[in-house]
Amino acid sequence: MALPWTRTNRPLADAYSGADIARLTGLTRGRVSQLRNAGESDALPEPDAPDSTETRPLWRGDTVARWCARTGRRLPPRTASWLLPGPDGPHLRREEQRTLQLRQEDALLDPDLRRSPIDVHVARYTAPGGHSSSVWVATVLAPGEMRRLLGWPHSWPHGSPLDHLVHEILTGIEPDFLSGTDLLGTLVLLPTRSEPEYSSLSGDVRMLELYEADANNRAEDALHGRLRQVRPSDNELKDLAQALGHRLPWWPPGCATPALVSSWAPDAPRLPEHVPPPLAEAQAFLRRCESTADKLEGTLRDSVLELGKSRWDSATSGWRRGGFPDHGALPKDCDPAIWQVAVEFNLPPVPTTNGDFWEGLEWVMDHAPSQRLAADALRTFGDPASAGTVLVDTKRLPHPVRSLFTDRVIPAETTGSYRAQRVLDALDAHPNATAGSVLGTWPTLTGPAWCATSPDTGLAAVHVPRTMPAPAPSAGAPLEIVLLRTESVGDYGQPAPAVGFVITDQDRVLLLPSQGPAEKLAAAIEHAVWHPGVPTHVVGLAPSSSEPLVAAVEALLETGSRITPWEQLTALVGPHPSVGDCMYCRRDDVTAVDDQPNEEAQGSV
Repeated sequence: MALPWTRTNRPLADAYSGADIARLTGLTRGRVSQLRNAGESDALPEPDAPDSTETRPLWRGDTVARWCARTGRRLPPRTASWLLPGPDGPHLRREEQRTLQLRQEDALLDPDLRRSPIDVHVARYTAPGGHSSSVWVATVLAPGEMRRLLGWPHSWPHGSPLDHLVHEILTGIEPDFLSGTDLLGTLVLLPTRSEPEYSSLSGDVRMLELYEADANNRAEDALHGRLRQVRPSDNELKDLAQALGHRLPWWPPGCATPALVSSWAPDAPRLPEHVPPPLAEAQAFLRRCESTADKLEGTLRDSVLELGKSRWDSATSGWRRGGFPDHGALPKDCDPAIWQVAVEFNLPPVPTTNGDFWEGLEWVMDHAPSQRLAADALRTFGDPASAGTVLVDTKRLPHPVRSLFTDRVIPAETTGSYRAQRVLDALDAHPNATAGSVLGTWPTLTGPAWCATSPDTGLAAVHVPRTMPAPAPSAGAPLEIVLLRTESVGDYGQPAPAVGFVITDQDRVLLLPSQGPAEKLAAAIEHAVWHPGVPTHVVGLAPSSSEPLVAAVEALLETGSRITPWEQLTALVGPHPSVGDCMYCRRDDVTAVDDQPNEEAQGSV
């Protein structure tokens, strides 16, 4: 097997016999035989080539090269590995470091092919005197990851991100002509990740020999074709660490920021950082909760603090020492003789509170003084009363339903409610909305009543509640339903969800407690039948498995909005699943919202 770092394109032989070693080093065959004796201070290692036999011992080429370097026997210049350790090793030193920003060409017009810039920190190592080949250690900076560098999106200068990087680092570099080769050095791509994973990162190391021709334009896959695609062996990585003079830095996920990477010093003690960069948003959320709670009193104060504590506790669970997984610790299969954790952390303790999580989340949705706090709470936990915000073209509603809805919208004063802001934002995002959107309320019986209308357009933004009330004298019983596709806003390429307007025998307009494709609306109909008046959890409803009901809902959505008798759809609702299989029937009090936010709310929308 050829070593990855050689002075020329000509590799070492795959295997060497005793006679080959004698010719290579100038020793006699008898001396080579003597050196097989383990008692010799510079004894040859055990033969390890695949075809070695007792009568004809063979050594792997890299094994012979390491033995020569260890014992001070120089290999011929055209075959010697300049990264081999030992008395004859290269003794490199860190000469410079810089950060490169790799950008696509400005002429790229297709937004689907546009990629964000890739920031790469590059440290260059050379031997004293600066006339030998170099080692460039490259670290892709957060929030990116090393794998982005190896992609092939269109219209990158010099062919691809990797080509772009190579071109940048080789600019102005000339080969050492005394060495008889045009090798400029070796590019080492250290592994970085943007998100925590449970596996080791050491297997993602990539190494690439760079020659004078690599600074020119070539075929697009030339570098990728030569890129080392297998994990370097521990011996090779130890060679690299010894050549650099320090162990390789292992960056915890999301922690290779420009500030931390540029200030990192090899094997130097550092004061622990307090918060890993991936936890910055969770810490900011906690601090906003604490600042807001300082202005509150009683149980509400504790509930808002509980909201911040819940997110902080969940976000830090994988970063605390001794936990599993420990994102800040060196993975078990990373050899400590090769790798070192580049940055350590000393997390502040989790706050001790005992408030009502759901009370705090409900208050933040409608009363938080910080819109950023409310937006982060929605993204992390969801809205306990709203399943989403949709934009409806009321002109597409059948006339009786349209009048029941639009005639009862009441203009409202501007407010700091984040729910109110969400309906205004949804309306403003539509290209046909006119200036002067009107904030209002409509007489919904459950969920947020906020809505927004656009004058003379028929557009209205409303919240989809998580509850459809049970039949009662004030609301009446469901009598008819209209299924309607909403208007697209945001989320390029994503289909707009559908919703269901339910009309009662008391001429009240309700909304199904869910939105989305046909199987989601079918699940909402089932929920209204099986659990009348029960809120859906923040994680929502599982899609319906009733094929006849889903098919009927799909047909109504395809044929346009029309009034359909409620019983036509509820007749297709199958039997309720067993209590043990229904998340809404496992507790005695099915009307209560689940009080385990970390199990149900995390990751919801």
